[in-house]
Amino acid sequence: MAIIAAMLLTTSAGVAQVAGTSNGAALYADRCAACHDNATDRTPTRALLSQNPPGFIVATLRTGVMMPMAEGLSPADIAAIAIYLGKPASPDTIRDIDPARIWGDGVAGTPLDAPRCTAPPPPVDAAKRGGWNGWSVAADNARFQPRPELRPRDVPRLKLKWAFRYPGAKNGQATVLGERLFVTSMSGAVYALNARTGCVYWRHAAAAATRTSVTVMKLPGTTGPRHAVFFSDWTKSAVALDADTGAQLWKTVIDDQSGQQSTGSPTVWDGKIYVPISSGNEAYAQNDLWECCRFRGALVALDAATGRLLWKRYTTEVEPRIFKTNSAGRPMWGPSGGAIWSAPTIDPARRLVYVGTSNSYTDVPYDNSDAVMAIDADTGAVRWVNQLTPNDNYIDGCWPRPGRVRPANCPSPVGPDFSIGASTILHDGPGGQLLLVGQKSGAVFALDPARRGKKIWELRLSPGSALGGVEFGMAADRDRLYVGISDIVAGPQGKPGLYAVKIADGTPLWSMPTSLKPTCRWQTRWCHGAISQAVTVVPGIVFAGSYDGHFRGHDAATGRIVWDFDTGSTLFKTLDGGEAHGGVMDGAGPTVAGGMVYVHTGYAGRSGANAGRNLRAAEGNLLLAFSVDGK
Repeated sequence: MAIIAAMLLTTSAGVAQVAGTSNGAALYADRCAACHDNATDRTPTRALLSQNPPGFIVATLRTGVMMPMAEGLSPADIAAIAIYLGKPASPDTIRDIDPARIWGDGVAGTPLDAPRCTAPPPPVDAAKRGGWNGWSVAADNARFQPRPELRPRDVPRLKLKWAFRYPGAKNGQATVLGERLFVTSMSGAVYALNARTGCVYWRHAAAAATRTSVTVMKLPGTTGPRHAVFFSDWTKSAVALDADTGAQLWKTVIDDQSGQQSTGSPTVWDGKIYVPISSGNEAYAQNDLWECCRFRGALVALDAATGRLLWKRYTTEVEPRIFKTNSAGRPMWGPSGGAIWSAPTIDPARRLVYVGTSNSYTDVPYDNSDAVMAIDADTGAVRWVNQLTPNDNYIDGCWPRPGRVRPANCPSPVGPDFSIGASTILHDGPGGQLLLVGQKSGAVFALDPARRGKKIWELRLSPGSALGGVEFGMAADRDRLYVGISDIVAGPQGKPGLYAVKIADGTPLWSMPTSLKPTCRWQTRWCHGAISQAVTVVPGIVFAGSYDGHFRGHDAATGRIVWDFDTGSTLFKTLDGGEAHGGVMDGAGPTVAGGMVYVHTGYAGRSGANAGRNLRAAEGNLLLAFSVDGK
């Protein structure tokens, strides 16, 4: 029966059949209403949920971000919630295709999303210079492309070459090696595309959602050019695929904690894959009946060839314990928190891995929250920790709001949620190495990795907030650090924009503020000038996307805008023959390789007008590819 139910839950009619007599309204009230009827800054409203077809809601509850809130529910219960919330899917949402059209392990019965490539893929060479492999070009996470094959004077001539539409949700960042482009999506699809044309070589159906960038490496111990594609998904697993076919090579469960998520991209180095572990406990804890909180952030190291777990390091070694009961009678646990949201950074000389951690969730002290940790790459031992904001205990929904009941799990006092959500940058300069750190507080730091993370300088650029300051990533070239500031919920004191800082001493060099109230196609609070999406730098140019849908190229020396493309207002012709708008630009940032620039637009969940969950609707999420004169 369970297998039959799972099959039925792939279509709207099947969802209705499985739902039977389960009471969707009552189940929603019990499991979902506490958060979605009183949505906070990071929680979709009920109205936004209702824009999705039932199949999408089922997938989110079964294998996606809301899986912990569906614990104990039967397939019929999940289907009933989806029918109660979701809108009927149009008949052409799913159309049949010939499985032979896809190279390797494709997904039969669902759209290919772009024309198939007519020739087998060219060989992959992860060692060849000029590519973009994973979160950054290199494991220093500087997001600097030294060989872009794109001159600064040609940037004003960038034009769209192709647009690829995702069926379902937000997506990972493009990895580009030669003529091959690899990308993941929250629909569970992992794609290999032709980087020049966008045609599809293969598509792999992961068991659950994934939003990490893939990282590619030649498989250790193999002869010939065999490479693997590494990523993590929301089955709490790390996965390796054959880069040429999309066939699964291995899959390893790396965590068993409730509410675990995979958001940070894996980093590969020296035959190992390093995978960060984060969580959604901050959101789940708004439900008074949720046992808050037993999650601890962690970093795991795996053998890249086999997937064998080598070590696992929690961000605290103190196991959570019950320390009190909340007003709803549920036990509360601590210490908890310290999620690792971003890609680990490698220090080859010292054989260390650097990670930034998030806030704590409860009142029990968590010494390694909001901290930079240096971890031995071979053993997982902690070498040093620098905590930047102590006692930052936070869950969503605890700040006062008219008409909202304060959740029973709120810590006291409630912290500011100043997580280190962006990857650290290991920078080689004339005076030695510095570890550059950005925080949601709006501050950036330089630490000395040779002196156990001693702070060298600190610069506060904005007031920051729970969705403010530095969100997804900074970039650095030889002399300058480029910082995107979000401040989406910082109020009128917010300072969204792009900033440049002198790396040697933290001196501000220039700033390009963006508007708190720009003009957008969507009229929601997400029409904002926030630069939350990770930024990218090439010689002479910084690329940055904004919440207002604009993708801009800035002169790296002055900040002057030399190119501006409005992705949010443009109606794109997509490779699958349809049309779609872009939208909010957030999350994974632009990548540059082979004279082309790739970026995502339309971050699901940030507005009702940009969350391309209906394959035939004129909505994003889109991967856009730009080249000089569109050639």
